[in-house]
Amino acid sequence: MIMAPATVDDLESLLGLESAGFDAPERWSRDSWAAELDADQRLVVVSREAGRVGAVACFSVLDETAELLRVVVAPDCRGRGTARRLVGAGKDWAQARGARRMLLEVRPDNEPALAVYRATGFQPIARRKDYYGTGRHAVVMECEI
Repeated sequence: MIMAPATVDDLESLLGLESAGFDAPERWSRDSWAAELDADQRLVVVSREAGRVGAVACFSVLDETAELLRVVVAPDCRGRGTARRLVGAGKDWAQARGARRMLLEVRPDNEPALAVYRATGFQPIARRKDYYGTGRHAVVMECEI
């Protein structure tokens, strides 16, 4: 596995990961991913395995607060610690930019993601009602970095 910053050439792969990782209402669009790749104060990092993008994570930082915006791992690449390594790379990147904490939102029924986040130091701090749509709430988690 090789981790590297994503480029515009990875856009199709990122959209494929979205389709495999999220229900349609929760997927980021082509325009959303393109904007993330081009935005300031963002890190979009991919994991490449066997010549293809197997996972992606997206982070932002503003002052002392960073946010983990997205982690998606292809189904055939799960269970290998890839998400944990991507989260670690994002935390290192954010800390180097002066962030002291990182936040994220996750569905309360997404047990694999919750396990990764707990393993990387995140703790639940709040709940966001209807974050993913009516009746689809989110757990807000925080980690000191």
